[in-house]
Amino acid sequence: MKKISILILSLGLLLSSCNNELDIKSEVALDANAPLSSDDVDKLLVGAYRSIMYPSTYPYFNIMAPEILAGDNLQPVKFQWVQVQYLYEHTTPPGDILLSYMYKDFYKGISRANTIIKVPTSSNSQKGKARYVRALSYLRLYDLYEGVPLVDENYDSQPIKPSSPKEVLNFIINDLKFAKDNIEPLNVNDPKASLTPTKEAAMALLARVYRMNGDIQSAGIEAEALIQGGKFTIANNPKDYNNEIILKFAGNKAEENGSWGWILSYDAKTWNCFAVSQNLLQLLGPDDTRKVLFDIAEAPLTGGFVFSNKYSRSDDSDLLISRIPEMYLISAEAGNTNRLTELQTIRKSNLSLENERRLELSFEWIRWSDLKLKGETYKLPFPQGAVDANELLN
Repeated sequence: MKKISILILSLGLLLSSCNNELDIKSEVALDANAPLSSDDVDKLLVGAYRSIMYPSTYPYFNIMAPEILAGDNLQPVKFQWVQVQYLYEHTTPPGDILLSYMYKDFYKGISRANTIIKVPTSSNSQKGKARYVRALSYLRLYDLYEGVPLVDENYDSQPIKPSSPKEVLNFIINDLKFAKDNIEPLNVNDPKASLTPTKEAAMALLARVYRMNGDIQSAGIEAEALIQGGKFTIANNPKDYNNEIILKFAGNKAEENGSWGWILSYDAKTWNCFAVSQNLLQLLGPDDTRKVLFDIAEAPLTGGFVFSNKYSRSDDSDLLISRIPEMYLISAEAGNTNRLTELQTIRKSNLSLENERRLELSFEWIRWSDLKLKGETYKLPFPQGAVDANELLN
């Protein structure tokens, strides 16, 4: 899993070939143009969910890239790969091999979602779940590149120019609105309900994207509806956050698809390893309950570095997508200031709204979009191989 070098990857226009059992089941063995059974469409959905957790051979860097780009929550311990250092320093060249993984491989999930949307017997709920996956995949691409080609279910495999950043966000919003209107609500009596997209998961991601799109009032409406729905609560102990979870994708150790926890730990000290930055740690007040998410007491044994323990250190860390504290912070930003007070009372904190966001949502792939809202202008270049394959990317 912890490979020493990055293997050369063929740089196609959008997609990589399928090469394992799950890919065959979800992409090849089922004809999307046929009237498939509901169970068969659910199998396609499993492949779509997997593409979120394991978009490439190096999924942890697909997932970690926005956190590395943001940088200010991280303190590098070691860069074994110069490609990771490029990300951190905002110097990634178009020919960078890691860059290719962070472009075309996110289109895997989009392709799988489009396949499901085209199945004539897919239910509206199944299409909604597919459109949630498509929206989240495009959100990952937006984080890194902003304006990218928008490939929907009618794409004809021809060269396609990038859409504007605003068009990408609006496309994501439309997908999430459909998902919100068509996926079933979360069943609080089902312990696995928060592991796949629900109506509430679509609402939470919609709130985030509305905010990114400059529409804080619409964001606040979605966030407040989730809070008032009463299905989720802020945990007194941040380590016991099951009731906070709106959506997470479960890690799978056999597939080694959750190594971001390992990269954020001292276990990775000889590899591409990240500790917690000092200016993030300085946000922790003496009684802040979130101290349990940081290995502060172990620092004398880990070279003076403090590491996050928000995620498991094994290769099956669950991927956090949405939690209810984010909704409290969005609602507060939209004018419901009591929501900030409620969160701070539970967390025993008194930071500014901006710093509460930074601390509460650290290492949840949100900080980079927050910095861009504050004026950060850097974005990754399109990979040279993708530009060579699609002249309209120039």
